[in-house]
Amino acid sequence: MNKEEYLKRKKAQQKEFEELPRRSKCFSCYRPLNACLCNHISSFDTKAKFVLLMHIKEARREKLGTGRITAATLTNSEVIVGVDFTEDTRVNELLCDPRYYPVVLYPGDEAYNVSVDPIEKFPLPPEKELLIFVIDGTWPCAKKMMKESSNIRHLPRIMFSPNKKSNFLIKHQPDELCLSTLESIHFLLQEMDKVGLENLEGKEDRLLGSFGAHVEFQLKCSSDPTIPSNRGRKRINRPEEMKIIPKRHRKFVID
Repeated sequence: MNKEEYLKRKKAQQKEFEELPRRSKCFSCYRPLNACLCNHISSFDTKAKFVLLMHIKEARREKLGTGRITAATLTNSEVIVGVDFTEDTRVNELLCDPRYYPVVLYPGDEAYNVSVDPIEKFPLPPEKELLIFVIDGTWPCAKKMMKESSNIRHLPRIMFSPNKKSNFLIKHQPDELCLSTLESIHFLLQEMDKVGLENLEGKEDRLLGSFGAHVEFQLKCSSDPTIPSNRGRKRINRPEEMKIIPKRHRKFVID
């Protein structure tokens, strides 16, 4: 193939590529319009500022996970991606800001339990705004993030005592009372509202509205064989004789 033929063929391929149909995208979440949940998100403001420290794996795998839905719903919030935040410029900038009283949402023996501890035990200075760092990742990832981030690990901790199971039906939790990031913040806001740290008048339930739409969409995708998953095309109700049994599960019969 000479140079002219090569360039001609390349131009034809480029034209063919440009003529391929493109999926329309939402310019807010950058997801295809058929997967966009922005219409279900109703934002509201909070007294406390929430900073979601999102693990890199969570950020790459979940383009619109519960952490991002939470950040889109809470106007006084932001997302910072990483693993070790010790030298993170933005995190340290927030920690040094005199306007804030920083804490981390993480269980511990010395943590202030907003569900049972009296508000008098919470040392929030009256002139400061509460800044809550939330670890967004799986439990093993969250432990690693806390271990490596010395500037976050030594912060005062805040926690709550959940009294209901997670409604995150599409994800397996290590314990029945383990909640997703969105559910954790929703329950925390409810408890903070009871003790006077927030004044939401039920606005926190908007989180559950967008969360319900997210779960419903994921369940629909999991049951639709025409929608590919991250492991390829799904095969629903595949005939028994067509299934490939792994070698370790095969039973050998000796006559």
